[in-house]
Amino acid sequence: MMMMRFSIYRLFPILLVALAVAIPSVSAADKSGKEVFSGGPELPLDYAFFKSDDSGKIRLEVYYQVFNRMLLFKREGGALEADYEVTVLINDRKNNRIDSFSKMRKFRVTTLERAESRFDYRIGQANFELSPGKYKVVLSITDNYADTSYTREIKINLKPFDKKHPMLSGVEFIDAIHPIVGEGTSFDKAEMTVVPSVGSVFGGGDEPRLMFYMEIYPGREPMESVMVETKVRNKVRGMVYRDSTYVDITEPWIRQIRTVSLDGYVSGEYELFVTLRGRRNKKLTQQYREFSVRWTQKALLRHEYKKAIEQLSLIADSDEIETLKEVAEYENRVAAFEQFWRTRDPVPETPENEVKREFYRRIRMANSLFSFLYREGWRTDRGRVYVKYGEPDQIDDFPLVPDRQPYQVWHYYKQDQYRRFTFMDDNGDGDYRLAYPYDGTGVRPDF
Repeated sequence: MMMMRFSIYRLFPILLVALAVAIPSVSAADKSGKEVFSGGPELPLDYAFFKSDDSGKIRLEVYYQVFNRMLLFKREGGALEADYEVTVLINDRKNNRIDSFSKMRKFRVTTLERAESRFDYRIGQANFELSPGKYKVVLSITDNYADTSYTREIKINLKPFDKKHPMLSGVEFIDAIHPIVGEGTSFDKAEMTVVPSVGSVFGGGDEPRLMFYMEIYPGREPMESVMVETKVRNKVRGMVYRDSTYVDITEPWIRQIRTVSLDGYVSGEYELFVTLRGRRNKKLTQQYREFSVRWTQKALLRHEYKKAIEQLSLIADSDEIETLKEVAEYENRVAAFEQFWRTRDPVPETPENEVKREFYRRIRMANSLFSFLYREGWRTDRGRVYVKYGEPDQIDDFPLVPDRQPYQVWHYYKQDQYRRFTFMDDNGDGDYRLAYPYDGTGVRPDF
């Protein structure tokens, strides 16, 4: 019987959308022949909902993020230009078109490094006025130069704001906020420009913080005041933050911007609960959001030093690891850590260490793609290979093989030495284990 082979190839622009979750996605072609990719972690899509000025309607705000690395750039004069189109479709439960948004965008960068950057991006927002109900939101990013399209969709349920007690809007995570300048943008709310944090990932700076925006509506039988309770829970460690404050109900729209310090928070997955409580502490309404806290050197070295060393062992030699293990005091750990990365800084004259930044990006991506049960993604076999060697140049995925368990083969052929890694799902539970040869060497390409 012939074995069916599914292959996923690295394309330019490099976007490893096929690695999402258990690497299930492959590219396809739409009716026009355009190559289409299902969106993974590198096509962030988010939304929030608010009461509309139009009676009985709900204002749905859809947020999206377009990374430079997704796009093909062409040389135009002394710059590099990208040309893409954003489309947002709103469909009902029967997949009938309710509304749509489309925008063409061109922009230029001056260097190839920015064109290929994993960290440069553009945030956009599309606003809709909808009746309460269930909808499907479909986001498409079409690269007009490469003739490729990336898509992602989410299902939402918009409930009416017509109850008798006070209610909460949706919660919008915030990347930045400032007074409106000039003619304004689609991000504007009242007198402020509120830029969304589309990926729901926070931390990483000198003063890490979680910021979010929401609105409170009085209801048909308004109260004089309500309690707003905010709780943050780490999915593994439990509750890490809780506060409450009273808000007077004086206006039809009460706008709230909240900030929670993330100083000292360990990296990982978190939950936000915002609850309105009325008389006798009665729960009136609640909004729930999930978010991630990215790696911060301060939190890692102070609270998870053993974990920090384990991560470095993926790229460091044994002598370096033993030296780091002997460092006890926090201040000395910081100095030793910085010295470790200083020796690997490819461009010491710049303020950023590109190798360090790429290493922790891979850690985050491995956690997003390969986590299994309570084991973080970078601790898994696929995660360790991903962190050490980066995105594979080619992946052969065999999810359905007669008389054999599922397996994957990763190829690296654009680096100095060809490597091939085979991962076996022996238990059929999605936990792929590395097979010999463990370093991927001593083998020839099989394609």
